[in-house]
Amino acid sequence: MENKVCSILGENIKKLRKARGITQNELAEMISLDVKSLSLIETGKGFASAKTLEKLTSVLKISVGDLFNSENEQNQRILYSEILSNLKLIKNSTSKLQTVNIVIKSLV
Repeated sequence: MENKVCSILGENIKKLRKARGITQNELAEMISLDVKSLSLIETGKGFASAKTLEKLTSVLKISVGDLFNSENEQNQRILYSEILSNLKLIKNSTSKLQTVNIVIKSLV
């Protein structure tokens, strides 16, 4: 299964960036990330760190939730299922669970 979380995040960043008339190079510079890394994120082949997500929300003037917003209900069910599966994979890693908890708290 394609990683829907990465795809949705990438598509949303790209849409938001273009809506603001910002090039990939400009956004990468604004968030202190190399263009190749931003390109991987926008194409869904990579994922942003929590620090990068925080910079994106600041630069694009949006919430973390906006970055992961899925307009399609079916995509939301798939995302939810994928999130639960991923949580099961990290259930024995306290540091990873703490990081996930911080991100979730920032969304609610």
